[in-house]
Amino acid sequence: MKFGKRYSKMTVFAAMLHGVLVGIAAVAVIGFLMIGTKGKETAGSATPEVPTGGPAPVETTAPAEEQPIRMYAKQHGAFSTSEAAASFIAEQPDLAKAAIIQADNQFYVWSAIGLEEGDIEASESEGTYRKTFSVETAACQSVGAGQLKTVLTETDIAKIKTLASPEKGAKEDAQAKGFAQNLSAITAFTEDLRIVRLHLLSHYSHTDRCAKISF
Repeated sequence: MKFGKRYSKMTVFAAMLHGVLVGIAAVAVIGFLMIGTKGKETAGSATPEVPTGGPAPVETTAPAEEQPIRMYAKQHGAFSTSEAAASFIAEQPDLAKAAIIQADNQFYVWSAIGLEEGDIEASESEGTYRKTFSVETAACQSVGAGQLKTVLTETDIAKIKTLASPEKGAKEDAQAKGFAQNLSAITAFTEDLRIVRLHLLSHYSHTDRCAKISF
């Protein structure tokens, strides 16, 4: 079959070269577009997913009323038995209002408990020092001492006495009544809040064993 027009080898070669260049350019453009799309997907995946429905995340921080109380004690000694601690107190006339605190299988002789470091004066000459500790009282609700934390952190003795003398006619179970009686007995011989805290903590950490002390 004859063609009406013949092309030189140069013309054919130029046409082939043009086709190759066009093909390379097309592949390059497609590759560039694919890379750009992948980059956008990567950038999008780095963004945290935001839930479109359902309840918002809830923080699990414990309520403030369940947090331990940070306190400071005036310590005179530590003993392995309660008998040894009691004997030590008996030999020291100035420790008439001191109490024994049980914690970590030890029996500590303390004479005051404060809410601030400045509430406690320690002296090397008298063999005392300030001891920092924390106390948890949540378990005391079960023994009728749900107000223990309120009393331990109270700075007004009048308010504590109010708790010790509930209003007439107010309903009160036997356990809560026992707590009020303990308050009344302690505030009857002292109005020093540091000593009130001390004897309450001694009772509810050693006798009723609901207050947890940690160092």
